[in-house]
Amino acid sequence: MTTAQTAILTITAILLIAWGAYTAYRYITRTHRQLRMLLEAIESADTSLRFPANSDSEVNATLNRIAQSLSALRIRISETEKYYESITGAVATGVIVITPTGHIILAKPAALSLLGRQALTRLSALSDSWSELTRLLDGLPTGLNATVRNLAVKTSAFTRHDGLRLLIVTLDDITRQLEDTSVETWSEMSRVLTHEIMNGIAPVVSIAETLRMRYEGDNDYMTRGLDVISSSTRGLKDFVGNYRRISSLPLPEKSLFDIRPLIEDCISLARAGFSAPTDLYPDTIAPVSPHNPDFIVSLPSVSLTLFADRGQLRQVIVNLIKNAAEAGAALIAIRASIADTSIRIEIENDGHPIPSDIAPRIFTPFFTTRPQGSGIGLSLSRRLVMANGGSLSLSSAPAATPTRFCLTLPAKQS
Repeated sequence: MTTAQTAILTITAILLIAWGAYTAYRYITRTHRQLRMLLEAIESADTSLRFPANSDSEVNATLNRIAQSLSALRIRISETEKYYESITGAVATGVIVITPTGHIILAKPAALSLLGRQALTRLSALSDSWSELTRLLDGLPTGLNATVRNLAVKTSAFTRHDGLRLLIVTLDDITRQLEDTSVETWSEMSRVLTHEIMNGIAPVVSIAETLRMRYEGDNDYMTRGLDVISSSTRGLKDFVGNYRRISSLPLPEKSLFDIRPLIEDCISLARAGFSAPTDLYPDTIAPVSPHNPDFIVSLPSVSLTLFADRGQLRQVIVNLIKNAAEAGAALIAIRASIADTSIRIEIENDGHPIPSDIAPRIFTPFFTTRPQGSGIGLSLSRRLVMANGGSLSLSSAPAATPTRFCLTLPAKQS
């Protein structure tokens, strides 16, 4: 081989090596650039990135498969989040997530509803209306199991991937449990009092009547004294009778009925001055003042069918209307709505508001602020509603106008 040929071969080899090195460099550089683009897309949560699917580019195909897998994983994670979010949003338990600085990064609709808020971003925002709750959660205590008003409060800790420690607070409405406990306590007390007092009254009444008949006309002083004894014992007997009335309710005779005619009947009775007796305990409904309020009724176009004792529900609604009229209401609004298997009835009035120190006691048996009041109207109403599987509560804020009572009842037989 001549020197010229050797030189040509050498130059050719060098060129081939240089071309191969350049090609490898371009391949490595392009692959590195594509990997960097893919990583940047992943960091920015963009899984839509795709590379040209050239027939000779195995790397592009591999990178595309990685991108597709990440995209599918992101979709599954998103669907899982929505699934669990829909579950937690549907349950009645309220959930709040709080940061160490007091910021609320999550407040489920049930929690907002239980706390009476439209939105909630800081725990301190509850200091006015829920001061007991904010004090309880101060310092983000974990493992808490307490009761605040009508809410059962539980807490647990969770540490996020970035090391941030969060407090998860769950809130459950235990109004019904508290009502059941209260009713059970009052019922037991009424049974004991009824038994003991009636046993003590009977001989006193009998002896007083016998002595009065014996000494009538002979001793005016003794006769007047015996009259006082008889009158006092009869009054005590009536009081015990009222106690017995709210502790021994008849079982509800439930049936399906439309709510519209029921409300119309109650309003007609109110406009007639409550001259007609109610179905249960007619002596508990006294004539109201001459003031005759106006009514606004708002019902959905669809039929609202209750499964309850119509007579007992009539008693409850009439009593709430009577109370509103006695509070000087010029306007009484009655609204109804349906949600799932429950019907919500709101009775609202613009009369004198219920003072904040009185509101917690309005359902207590025999508590009244009226000179001639018996104090059993609202207590009896709540007992009747509970017997029908529902609840009755004061849903407006204390001392606020309008005053609003809310009845929740089963819409159909389960």
